[in-house]
Amino acid sequence: WVPYGAQGKRRTIVQRAAAAAQYAQPRNVIIQYEPVQVRVVRQFQRLGVVQANPQAYLQQYGVQLLDASTL
Repeated sequence: WVPYGAQGKRRTIVQRAAAAAQYAQPRNVIIQYEPVQVRVVRQFQRLGVVQANPQAYLQQYGVQLLDASTL
C-alpha cells in the first residue's frame, strides 16, 4: 500500500541571507579616578550597662518594641 519506489527529484529553493549587520568599532576608553581623600575619626563613648527590670522595661517601652519577625 505504501509506494516504496524511487522518489522523484524535488524542487530546491535557494534564498541568500541578508548581509551581516556592521557594528561600530568599540572605543577602548580607560577611566582613571583620583584616590578619595579620607579622614577617619575614631571616637567612642562608654555609656555603661544599666540593670533593668524586664517588666518595667516592657511597661515603659512596650508600644515602641518590635517583635522578632518584624526585625
